[in-house]
Amino acid sequence: MSVTKPKVNLISLGCSKNLVDSEKILAIVATNGGAICDHPEDAEVVIVNTCGFINSAKEESIDAILQTALLKENANCKKLIVTGCLAQRYKDMLQTEIPEIDYIVGLNSFDKIANNIFATGKGKDKTKTGAKKMLDANCREDLKNLKLARLTPPHYAYLKISDGCDNRCSYCSIPSIRGGYKSRKIEDIVQEAETLVKTGVKELNIIAQDTTLYGRDIYKKQKLGELLNRLSDLSGVKWIRLLYTHPAHFYDELINEIAQNSKICNYIDLPIQHINDEILKRMGRGVTTLEISTLIDKLRDRLPNLVLRTSIITGFPGETSKRFDELVNFVESVRFERLGVFTYSREDDTRAASFKGQISEKAKNERFELLMALQQRIAFENNEKMIGRKLKALVDELAIIEDDSGGDDFSVKKGDDVWMCRSYGDAPEVDGNIVVVTSKKIRQGSFKDVTITGMDGYNLLGDIN
Repeated sequence: MSVTKPKVNLISLGCSKNLVDSEKILAIVATNGGAICDHPEDAEVVIVNTCGFINSAKEESIDAILQTALLKENANCKKLIVTGCLAQRYKDMLQTEIPEIDYIVGLNSFDKIANNIFATGKGKDKTKTGAKKMLDANCREDLKNLKLARLTPPHYAYLKISDGCDNRCSYCSIPSIRGGYKSRKIEDIVQEAETLVKTGVKELNIIAQDTTLYGRDIYKKQKLGELLNRLSDLSGVKWIRLLYTHPAHFYDELINEIAQNSKICNYIDLPIQHINDEILKRMGRGVTTLEISTLIDKLRDRLPNLVLRTSIITGFPGETSKRFDELVNFVESVRFERLGVFTYSREDDTRAASFKGQISEKAKNERFELLMALQQRIAFENNEKMIGRKLKALVDELAIIEDDSGGDDFSVKKGDDVWMCRSYGDAPEVDGNIVVVTSKKIRQGSFKDVTITGMDGYNLLGDIN
């Protein structure tokens, strides 16, 4: 007698590190007989993988849970499973405030999700008892051997090399949610990368809470440079991109590996968070203004045509007008090629939440707008300098254009396709694109030589050579 596979949909929220967790969850579901479907309205079971890092992320996660809860009344949905950082951090609150949740699964219990999908127990008491039990369970050791269910396009993937964090920044709740830094073994990471390459992946985006610290816990020394070297030996890999580095943990061997390894993109994601020494100290960043400046100079000296991305936090407690001006002047002088700005979020159970000198929301938002306007000017000026250059571009996706106008500076003729491409200087999902309008037949995931012909805001325009 055949058994119908339950239809399962997963809503993934938050960062790329959470996306990798979602891929593992889907792999578990598929391995245990679930049928993955694309739309929550069609699913019998909906899993919400939440983010709980800052207030805006928590609000988005709760909204997604509530929207999914409505499906239990008006659609096929019979079970709502919640996991991820918000579930780990606020499990008691979620159980009390949103009774429509059937199961809450902790970050170390992904392998229990399949049990919940097929469980037949009913009633509030059984549901909540099960949820508490699963939060305490340990993840199976063989979880790492499951084939990932991909949520990115076929040609690129995120490769998570560790979990947790030891940095203990005063504003950050990640260590209390995910625990201390836990590196994966080099052999396991390379094995996963080999599997990804076999499925067509050409670009590996290396992620962790702090990629530069990789290896210190299990090898007693930092080994990111060695890991990158091993990954570059895989013949199918064309680009390796380094994300989430920490300015306090860069080391010369790593810089040398990036400089001499042609497969590693000259693109560094280096969140500095601030530049004033007192703010850096209060943040617990373990690095000074001089050390950040010296590192940036060294990276730009050693890595030709380096594209440097950073993120900064404004409105941190104690950020006086003078200290904010110092940050503005630094951004103006360094001219980061890519930059993201966040307003400080006062998070429960963090040291910074009790700091004196909290900044008003109005001041935070004004400073945010000023920094974003400054960076927009810098980004547009940098884009203008790219016109006329030839770049190798990775063809990402075919865009859907609803009318005959692709933007202020380009138009689409009948028979043309609009492709979104990326250079080595653009990380997927967070950076800009090279927009290519062409009647030529090109394939997603292929590399093309592109001449930059113009710009459209943060995007560049290009022609295929």
